[in-house]
Amino acid sequence: MLAYLIKVTINTLYMVFPLAMLMASALRSDRSIGGKCYAGGLTLGLACSFVYSVLKRSTGFAVREYYDLGVLLPSVAVGIALLIAQFFIMFAPPGNSSPKRRAVLLGLIFCVSAGAAACIIPNLLLYPFEFAVGMDTIFNTEFMFKVIGYSGGLLLMLMIGAAVYRVVSDLTTRALSAALGLSLLVLISKETLTIAQILLGRNMIYRYRLLTRSVMWTLTHVNAFLFSMMAIAVIIALAQFIRVRSTPPSGENPAQIRRAKYLARRQARFCVSVVLGAALSLVTVTAGVSYSDRRVELSPPVEIAAAGERIIIPLERVNDGNLHRFVHKVQRGSQAIDVRYIVIKKNDTAYGVGLDACDVCGPTGYYQRKNQVVCILCDVVMNISTIGLPGGCNPVPLKFEITGGNMVIQTSDLAAEARRF
Repeated sequence: MLAYLIKVTINTLYMVFPLAMLMASALRSDRSIGGKCYAGGLTLGLACSFVYSVLKRSTGFAVREYYDLGVLLPSVAVGIALLIAQFFIMFAPPGNSSPKRRAVLLGLIFCVSAGAAACIIPNLLLYPFEFAVGMDTIFNTEFMFKVIGYSGGLLLMLMIGAAVYRVVSDLTTRALSAALGLSLLVLISKETLTIAQILLGRNMIYRYRLLTRSVMWTLTHVNAFLFSMMAIAVIIALAQFIRVRSTPPSGENPAQIRRAKYLARRQARFCVSVVLGAALSLVTVTAGVSYSDRRVELSPPVEIAAAGERIIIPLERVNDGNLHRFVHKVQRGSQAIDVRYIVIKKNDTAYGVGLDACDVCGPTGYYQRKNQVVCILCDVVMNISTIGLPGGCNPVPLKFEITGGNMVIQTSDLAAEARRF
């Protein structure tokens, strides 16, 4: 559950703030068609994301890096144009807005909204396909928790976006342009470095020292842009909260004064919602990530001396229903390779035996969490009844036989799998 809450938050939150401000700016520019332009941009981005997601799932044609380049390059160009437009709006005299200028502004908002949606939606469409990996059926608590984490993340992002929109809608035109300009500056910086990262990774551009260092800094401070976006939103919310609380309500009659008090209280609640949403998101991407990525220490595997070409394990040693980890040393020239394998009793008559490795995650290993067997790398919970069967994140099956109260494993079968370790 926590893993998908984190994924949705990190993937989406840095776009939520500028998208909310773009919506406020679009409606401020032209109430009648501004919302349509904004919604049209989101729809175009959704359509591009859907096409990419379908190709990604059904073919090997779609490459995410090339898709990102195709989206980010025009997005950065249009974003810079919109940033310049916000600069002119900030310093333009009040009321100096012609229909042509509004049309250009709405066109830029349409394009930036489309690019933002095309960047964040593909992952949101593809995440649900990961939910049932390694499961026989979706009717279990693990699948439900993943759905809850994913849905909770989406709901949190929508609530934060709605609160930010309400807060920035109450700003003056110049203040809204300044807020949107700062958000665009952070977003353009992030997207530019992402483009550079892709181009450097593909050896498409020369590795200038400053550019390489900037990309490396981005990779090691992956949440810096997200925190910058959060800081902008929180500062605006706090400033608005102080303004609302310090401005006495006014009106020509008691009814208007009561309405002014109600609107002030509502705006204050939206400001508090932005701050609380940002705080919850901050906890999710810091403490949540730290907790989710905590290192699980695997129990040391036990080595059982081979009797000739066989390893003999008394069944009474593995009959307790717990996961047992073993190791056999395989000599490859001058190198001794530890080939790990696991054994667990599945029911009264069957045992699950496999390597402490899988085809998906490699030799990272498995551990026991209460009554579950879990992959240490991807945190996928194994269906114990399927251990010993191929597929998914299941341990690579290992041949064995039961003879005279003992489990017998051939050393040659373990030696054949040494390449995995």
